[in-house]
Amino acid sequence: MDNLQQILLEQINLNLQSISLYIEKLSREEIKLDLNQIHLINYSNHEWLNISEYQSMREKLEKENQEAVNAIMNKDFGEYCRRVCLQIEVLLNKFIIEYNKDNIQDTKSSKFKRLNYFFENVREEDKKYKKIINNIMNIRDIASHGDSKGRSILNRVEIKGKRITIKLQELKKTVFKKEIQDIFSIFVDYRHQYNPNITGEIEKGYAYIILYDLKDEYFDPNSIVEHIESNRTTYRHSLGNDFKIFLHKSQPQNELKDFFEKQDYAQIKDTMNWFIQEIGKILK
Repeated sequence: MDNLQQILLEQINLNLQSISLYIEKLSREEIKLDLNQIHLINYSNHEWLNISEYQSMREKLEKENQEAVNAIMNKDFGEYCRRVCLQIEVLLNKFIIEYNKDNIQDTKSSKFKRLNYFFENVREEDKKYKKIINNIMNIRDIASHGDSKGRSILNRVEIKGKRITIKLQELKKTVFKKEIQDIFSIFVDYRHQYNPNITGEIEKGYAYIILYDLKDEYFDPNSIVEHIESNRTTYRHSLGNDFKIFLHKSQPQNELKDFFEKQDYAQIKDTMNWFIQEIGKILK
């Protein structure tokens, strides 16, 4: 090999090394950028979880936390909420066991009931966090179950989160709240104490009806008004001969849909850190 060939090979080798270092630098910068966007919950920052008796629980939490990070990187907000929800449930179960030792069966109740118990008995005033956790739980349920109609997660989130308000006027004086609830329960999939939710002053002839978990055929609120009007003869016995029905001019915001579309990981991280801290105050 003459001198010229050797010089060329050395130059090629130097160029390859420079390219390799440049690629490595780019990779490091990309990872640094990603970490800034991941919003990883750092459980080691919560001192009570460093106690040996909570070691196994912390390991479960960190495992699900890592899966939540993977979901962020895969841009799968539904899976992210599912993994965060699993962490919430671990913390809630531990809280119930320690705080309510005489009623441990509550750990088998729904996650929503356990969450309500926490806020009713410990942190009633922090309703903004309750709303966020409820949203996480609802999206977790939607993401974890298939849909026989092939609807997208966003479409199902919109259906789940939609609420409508209907107003009744000129009701007869003897109508009962339960009668109104019975009439409007046909429009919802899941009836319970607050669905339909009846407010207003019925004895003065008016009421507001808030509905959610609507059946598919009544997703358009106008269809509910049209149904009542077209069956006026049937309902006038309960509501009165001259009752009036119309959509309230101010309809509730679809907060669940807004939450899903916003995908505010920083807000969820802040909520989780608050929740972990509050649970720790009870368990320490």
